[in-house]
Amino acid sequence: MEDGYQPVSSSAWSRADLAARDTALVEEARTGHGQGNLVPSSRQARRYVGVLAILIGAVCLGAVGTFYFRQVQRNKPATMFSNVQKDSTITMDESEAKIHHFYMYRVQNDEDYSPENQDMANIGGALWYLHNEIVWHHWSREGTYASTPKTRIERFLVFTKATPELFAKGMNFGVVNAYDLGKCTGPFGCENLKQYGPVVGCESWTKADSGKQGNNFPHQQWVGKNMYPNAVWYSLPGKCSSVNFWNQTGSCEEEEPSGKCPPGVVPSGDWTCTYTYQKVGELSINDIEGLRSFSEFVSNGGREYDKLTDKGTNMTFWDGFNDSHACQGRIDAVNKLFEAKYPTQPVLQDPTCDFDVDKFYPYFPEGYFTTTTTTMTNTQTRPAHRHPKHPRSKKDSKDLKDHKQQQGTSHHHPGSKHSDIVM
Repeated sequence: MEDGYQPVSSSAWSRADLAARDTALVEEARTGHGQGNLVPSSRQARRYVGVLAILIGAVCLGAVGTFYFRQVQRNKPATMFSNVQKDSTITMDESEAKIHHFYMYRVQNDEDYSPENQDMANIGGALWYLHNEIVWHHWSREGTYASTPKTRIERFLVFTKATPELFAKGMNFGVVNAYDLGKCTGPFGCENLKQYGPVVGCESWTKADSGKQGNNFPHQQWVGKNMYPNAVWYSLPGKCSSVNFWNQTGSCEEEEPSGKCPPGVVPSGDWTCTYTYQKVGELSINDIEGLRSFSEFVSNGGREYDKLTDKGTNMTFWDGFNDSHACQGRIDAVNKLFEAKYPTQPVLQDPTCDFDVDKFYPYFPEGYFTTTTTTMTNTQTRPAHRHPKHPRSKKDSKDLKDHKQQQGTSHHHPGSKHSDIVM
């Protein structure tokens, strides 16, 4: 060995060696600094105490540092594209549920407001909404339930995480709730928000191989009619979802929390932190269609799409409503436009919409979660529920009219003031 060092095992020491070593240590302690006894000097004592204090301080500092690091890891900021990978999921150590990160899109007018208590989509879902509800209106990009013209498709970077109650059922996404001016209107009276918390909902129109309804709910009437491949709608439950926007104040925030996480916090799955979002871009519908001016296009005899002829006039972008290849072509075209406009943003895959209506609603097609049987009458009592197409009440209509008179405009969710239409 180098420097003549030879390792010696403990067994190499004889009893005599050990006794001699102990005698030497005792004598050193006895004669140290002329004290003549086994009690250390005051200087030694201060030295020992100082060393002990340093050791204790180091242990405490390490413990505090470890706790702080774990807290930072748990609450680290979800800044734009931090921790964003090509895979749409991130596994966090503190929970079995995964954090999904992907893009959501919203068909919007020129107003700017939060996407909470609103419905969102992937690109296919946004284009389906435009195609089915908006662009066939000749003179304006208004819809059957949208009085304010649509002008753009917004992109949001979203992080989501299921609550323990939802994940225990084997799902990362819940039902898509419909919203009417910020008020949740369905399905089934929105009882799911009390059962699972404000979880992000999803819905697709792709038929399941098993033949079951799966995630084709609550707008299952469009299965086989929506030809946009893998089109998905989402919902983002916000605070006070039992009332309209202008009444969402006061104690209802505690009773009906938003699923939106506090700023800079990654979703934990807690009922107050199931998703976070950040707007990261947008495309104008004019850019998507290749127009310089919509009004000029219309005044020159153009038409985006005509349901009767299944094509446009002086425009071909929307031709082929029932042509899945043409629909996929439109999805690809919009994706390329976003990539060209925002080249530094990563390409993210849509997560699997694993909502299953039969798992989610234990008594489906009924929408209640608990049942109480009365033996004498053999009847069941359950929470009241409303159909997804529950009409606006007279009181809601009056509140809306008063709000418009006071505010001059209403911040309804894009594309619809009614619960049975998303966007």
